[in-house]
This record gives sequence, structure tokens and C-alpha cells, in this order.
Amino acid sequence: MASGAELSAQGWFRLMVQSRLAPGLRGYGFIGSGHTFRASIDGYYAQVTLQQANAASTSYVRFTADLSVVRRNEWDEQLRVRPYYGSRPQPSAPGWSARIGELISVGGFPIGEMWWELDAGRPFESLADEVVSAVRWYGLPAMMEQIASARRGH
Repeated sequence: MASGAELSAQGWFRLMVQSRLAPGLRGYGFIGSGHTFRASIDGYYAQVTLQQANAASTSYVRFTADLSVVRRNEWDEQLRVRPYYGSRPQPSAPGWSARIGELISVGGFPIGEMWWELDAGRPFESLADEVVSAVRWYGLPAMMEQIASARRGH
């Protein structure tokens, strides 16, 4: 493998995901690799997808976390009918979805858009820990509430 100084921003991002984000998310029951991680909870899929901003920069990557909850049998049926969807729910998939910034509040107000920036060649441990913490403290509770609400029939 190339040294960190030789990796592009995309390569550095992949390294951060493989070495820090994926293990951190797996610690909370998610499986997956690349940009998509999913947990099976009470008949639902709770999913975290790392979404990159479209940027031509080779020196940094901007990214956020998209969260979704889909009933397993509905998603499995969609895959049966539309196998080209792969492992990612599409915008038309039934269920709930939100960006992580919609779930984080400051002073009682959601911050809205939240993007992290990873600079190629810079240490990323604290950045990765921040992303995993945001999923743990804001994403997981929101996903669990959506699952509980759906099970109650609301």
C-alpha cells in the first residue's frame, strides 16, 4: 500500500473508512463496507450511507452521513423486483431517511447541513471518531425511534 503522503484524497478517504469508520460502526451492530453500512433491527434495516460531495479536488473529500430505515420485507421485495438497486435504498424506497445534520440540534434548532472535510495526508482519527459519535448519539436514537414508531403503527 502507498504511504499516506502518496494517496489521493479518495484513497485517504477509503483508508479512513476501512481503518476507523467501518470498525466504529461495526461496534454498534452495522455490517458493510465501502460507503454503506446496515444493521438488521426488529424486522427493519437501519442504514448509514456515507455521501460524498461532488468536488473535483484531489486534496480533500467532503462527506456527510445519510441515514435510512426500511422494513426488511419491503426492501427485500424491492430487490427481488429491481435487483439493479443493489444494497442501497433508493429515494422511492418506502421508509424513513434523513441526513445526520437534520438530527443534530444547537440551541433547540437542527443545524441542517453537516459536512465533514478530510484533507489528504492529514491525521483522521479524531475526524472518524466524530463521525461515529454523531451516528451513535444522534443517528441511532433517531433510527430506533422510527422503528419503534413504525412497530406501534404511527
